[in-house]
Amino acid sequence: ARGDVLPGLLEECLTEIGAKTSDISRVVCGVGPGSFTGIRIALSFGHGIAFRRNLPYQGVSSLAATLQTAQFCSTRPVAAVLDALRGEAYVRPFGTDRDIRMPIEELTEFLDGPQLVVEGRPDFLERLPAGWHDLSKHVTAKNLIGALRHDATDPVPNYLRASAPEELRDGK
Repeated sequence: ARGDVLPGLLEECLTEIGAKTSDISRVVCGVGPGSFTGIRIALSFGHGIAFRRNLPYQGVSSLAATLQTAQFCSTRPVAAVLDALRGEAYVRPFGTDRDIRMPIEELTEFLDGPQLVVEGRPDFLERLPAGWHDLSKHVTAKNLIGALRHDATDPVPNYLRASAPEELRDGK
């Protein structure tokens, strides 16, 4: 949710793959799931770059991109999992085309023990079953760029959680 760091992160990613800003030929942006404000900032940043340089602009599920890159480093089934807070996780198992929000307690039953690409706070990671692995260190800019070539769609936000709990939205 800190838009001020995005230009630096873009430069860092370009440096990692040996490219310059002028080498960008299209913009692909993560559409979520994730922080409501973070998604909006990322989409605005991506749209600004695309608009300024008249480039194609597409979106990709953050979990789909992460999952694609994990396939480069695992021979076992893989699932992308992101801490959704409030005792929940966002999940995309390999071979599916949708992101799911579920209670952490249901992960073991739902996923049946694959390796995981996990993003989250330490207390979230501690709640995961033994034997599940954090493969997120293998998600590099180079792998991510290769993965995005396959899963890009319209840049529409993927909000799996409403911005406020239902009881607050309904005035209860």
